[in-house]
Amino acid sequence: MKIETVSAQVHSFMTEGPCGYYPERATRNRMLSDENHEFSQAQITRILNKGYRRYGPDYYRTFCRGCRECTPYRVLVERFKPGRRFRRVLARNAACEITWAEPKASQEKFELYVRYQLSRHKNFGDATILSIRQELAVAMIRQMYMNPQSSLELTVRESGQVLAFATFDVTDDSLSAVYSVFEPDVPERSLGTLNILLALQQVKKLGLKYLNLGLYLENHPKMSYKANFGPAEVYQGFRWKSKQ
Repeated sequence: MKIETVSAQVHSFMTEGPCGYYPERATRNRMLSDENHEFSQAQITRILNKGYRRYGPDYYRTFCRGCRECTPYRVLVERFKPGRRFRRVLARNAACEITWAEPKASQEKFELYVRYQLSRHKNFGDATILSIRQELAVAMIRQMYMNPQSSLELTVRESGQVLAFATFDVTDDSLSAVYSVFEPDVPERSLGTLNILLALQQVKKLGLKYLNLGLYLENHPKMSYKANFGPAEVYQGFRWKSKQ
């Protein structure tokens, strides 16, 4: 239900539906829809610094009844020191070619996106492979390639093959993770961790302060890993505070 018009193309509204993390729960989100990407980088900075996340042209923040587990999480990059395990991940993937550029979809990235989604996240039931691919094609474009002008894409290649890629928003003080994809068939490479470590390096290179990793759910097996990256701050009670 639309409750406020911000401008001709930017609307604020509330949505409700099943939770993407705990299907037995309901979720409630405050949404800002920037259909033509009218927000400036400064405006995007303010929005993300108030705990919102971005999906395509929409910015959302959870206001769920009876649940406060979703917590925006950002790493204090200047204070981050990679431990032995993280240094091993970097060494294991030292031969990879790393590029940062304007986000650009490709067939190779789409095939990797399909493999990643089928292996980790999606339960498509009895759907045909054609309908699955069509659904994922729409999701990938909206999720990773409907971006503000300043967004960047990390691509990790080895021997010319794409092993991982990720989209980040660039704000006045951070890189903010939008979505990350990596080859699921080589878990020994720790490519998801590699994406984060490379993003931390890029934050330093750009002279920014934070890597915003999105929502942290302490008790969720797919989201609790973010606590491995710190020191960090979490957004609680309408302000950022040190994670204990």
